[in-house]
Amino acid sequence: MKVINVNFDNNRYSIYLKRGVIENISNLLTQKTENKKVIIVADKVFRDSVVKKVIKLLDNFEIYIHFMEAGKANKNIKEATEIYSILEKNNIARDSTLIAIGGGVIGDLAGFVASTWYRGMNLVHIPTTLMAMVDSSVGGKVAINFGNTINAIGNYYHPIFTLMDLTLIDTLSNRDYSSGIAESIKCAIISDRDFFNQLSQDSQKILSKERQAVEDFIYKTINIKIAHVQGDIKENNKRLLLNYGHTLGHAIEVSTATDYKEYYRHGEGVSLGIMAVAYIAQKHLNLSSNLYNLFEQIFQKYNLPIRVYAHKIGIDRDTLIEKCMQNIQKDKKRVSNHLRIILVKNIGEAKVYSDIPIALIKEAFEHIIKD
Repeated sequence: MKVINVNFDNNRYSIYLKRGVIENISNLLTQKTENKKVIIVADKVFRDSVVKKVIKLLDNFEIYIHFMEAGKANKNIKEATEIYSILEKNNIARDSTLIAIGGGVIGDLAGFVASTWYRGMNLVHIPTTLMAMVDSSVGGKVAINFGNTINAIGNYYHPIFTLMDLTLIDTLSNRDYSSGIAESIKCAIISDRDFFNQLSQDSQKILSKERQAVEDFIYKTINIKIAHVQGDIKENNKRLLLNYGHTLGHAIEVSTATDYKEYYRHGEGVSLGIMAVAYIAQKHLNLSSNLYNLFEQIFQKYNLPIRVYAHKIGIDRDTLIEKCMQNIQKDKKRVSNHLRIILVKNIGEAKVYSDIPIALIKEAFEHIIKD
């Protein structure tokens, strides 16, 4: 079993990475709290699998359960209120534990509830998607959406431990699996050329879910994320680099969604966003096309999108570009209405820029959005 010990501004906890690691949940939870009350917030897809197993393993705990539908539409205040009602009705104290079982939506919502109930109750993450393992469950960002704004109401809050059971990787569709790999590619681009080369060279092993290859790239990705978060929990410096590709990618995700029914997975939005900022970097930093071409090649290896085709979504191209330009203005990383865009000059050399002309951002959207 790989154990990653995390230290985020006096928040110390461990991430346990192994196939079948869920088997350790009772012992670990008993070490952390004497309170036997547990509430499980879970994607209902896992009712008869992961949740059933966790309930059996925690047979000496008093368990309450809230099942929900995954998907951005349900990461809202109404769903959070339903969980608060269970907590209040059953007199669940702050030394009780909330266990989040699901992907990023479940982890974000459940983590937000845990962070705000009595100003913070115990939280345990059991991420069930690759994206949640390498990204959303690490770093302490928890949030709910409000109106049309993603993660509008949020907090920074950390679990008492996280269990990453790699058997869950086997349950993912090829599309969801590739979506998670996009975050690993992003981490490699901003920090580690050797890791980028490894992801490129080992693409077939990783896509075929060869066990050692999977464990290795997940472990490496998590450590890169931790290195960027340590000492910068609230994104004032190096943590910002983890948003590489996200500013334009989020705009595309939101602009192509209907009532929060997403057309693109988050990782697909990231790959599109990276291609857009690679175009910006080429123009703004006067780079050759070599880096841009490398990124295109690796995303194509992992079946990730590098272009948006408006007609496939059912949106007029000009309308979609305009929607992207409107949504980018809502980016949470802006300061005094200046967008902060991360650009990469070479693999491993990422930097924040606040002087990107709006016209160039629009040009980047025009470049990747086709009829």
